[in-house]
Amino acid sequence: MYVVRITRADIGARVVIRRRIAGPVPLTDVIGTLQAWTAGVLTIEHANGEIISIPEGDLIAAKVIPPPPIRGAQRGQRQDPDVQDVEADR
Repeated sequence: MYVVRITRADIGARVVIRRRIAGPVPLTDVIGTLQAWTAGVLTIEHANGEIISIPEGDLIAAKVIPPPPIRGAQRGQRQDPDVQDVEADR
C-alpha cells in the first residue's frame, strides 16, 4: 500500500516521491528537495539542480528521507584547514 507522508510543512526537506508517468513503466521515483507546493503542484530540486514539477494527481507515495550519504572525495576533506591531522603527521 502506498502512502503520501509529506505535507506543505516539509518544504525544504529532502524527499522521495513515487509518481505516475506515461510510458510502458507507469511509475518512477524522484529524490530531491521539496522547494514548493502551490496550486496543486509540487516543485522538487534534484541534487544536480534540475527542477521537477509534479502535479498532486500524479502522486502515488512520498516521504521525507535523511540527507545523502557522504561519498568518496567528500569523506577525505578536512572540515577546518587550520586543524592539523595528527595521523598524517606520524
